[in-house]
Amino acid sequence: MQPTEMTEVGAHESAILVFPATHPAGRDFIEAARERGENIIAASSVPDAELEEELGHLMRLPHVHDPDFQLQFLELLKKYRVSSIYAPVAVVYSWLDKFIRTSDFPIRLIGDSPVKREMSRFHRSMEKAGRYKKFIDACADGRNELTVLEIASIFKLANSIYGESNDQKIAAMMAIFSTAPEGDVIEIGSLAGKSAAVLALLARRCRIGHVLAIDPWLAGPATQHDSPEAVRVDVVNEWNYETFPQNFTINLLPVGLGILNYLRLESVNAFEAFRNCPEVSSPIFGKVNYQGKISVIHIDGNHDYSQVKQDCELWLQLMVPDGWLILDDYLWAHGDGPYRVGNALLSDRANEIERSFVCGKALFIKFGASSMRL
Repeated sequence: MQPTEMTEVGAHESAILVFPATHPAGRDFIEAARERGENIIAASSVPDAELEEELGHLMRLPHVHDPDFQLQFLELLKKYRVSSIYAPVAVVYSWLDKFIRTSDFPIRLIGDSPVKREMSRFHRSMEKAGRYKKFIDACADGRNELTVLEIASIFKLANSIYGESNDQKIAAMMAIFSTAPEGDVIEIGSLAGKSAAVLALLARRCRIGHVLAIDPWLAGPATQHDSPEAVRVDVVNEWNYETFPQNFTINLLPVGLGILNYLRLESVNAFEAFRNCPEVSSPIFGKVNYQGKISVIHIDGNHDYSQVKQDCELWLQLMVPDGWLILDDYLWAHGDGPYRVGNALLSDRANEIERSFVCGKALFIKFGASSMRL
């Protein structure tokens, strides 16, 4: 076994052994530990050229039930001053746990066993879904059909995708679909697709209609001129915008195929294209036909006042009676565009609004049976 680059840098520091490092949870742990600057030794019983190239090393250990495992394991611990072990595989964790306890070995296993961790995740997920179901039931006027299992599944899906929609907002999204009419579900500003995935799952589950995601995925339209420099410039420049359609597709394909598509256009151009032809095609999602009338719209694009105002003026023309508007970041630390537009809607169209509430920083408005044209 050769010293690793990371071990050489921290040769006199104690190290964390990740074994087997080739397990997905092991890879995740290594990534997080490297971000924290921790001294990591990665080991595996099987070769993995890709991981070895990525890390610059990969220690080899026999399988835990191999007669030579204990001797090589103890040699590795001594050589690299290992003080703790992360074992993401149940059999390995079980062997190590028994060995440490019976030999009174001065080393610790990080966390519970993979089996206990999974069971704990499940119970936390169900407890969380149970708490939110009470809110969803109340918000849906008793018309919620989602079970606790379905709510837990939606939260798990959402939390697996990058994005800033919080649990409160996602719960409110679940609630409003219980009273949404048939029609198209539109999202302005999708980024990696976190909220779009929730919309797609809910649209299918509640038999509302098809989902259209609209995002130019370009730096220019993403620049929010009314916001501080950190939002206006720094965050915008971090992204590689050409990867967004692919990332969006990876995240949305499992739940969106057949009912979802996207337009890589600015909102104003997408509106003209959609109004002229409510049919959208893309290489992966194929062809999706829309009704041309909106049931639910989530406006989460550029938050500059002029942009939010334009999005509402354009797209709300197509909303059907009893449809829902979700205006994201109505309460936002970096600008007041959504807040100003939302307040104008609440004031100017009060006679058309059946319900409104704020949840998870977003403003939810249900328009009644009056004309939807501005």
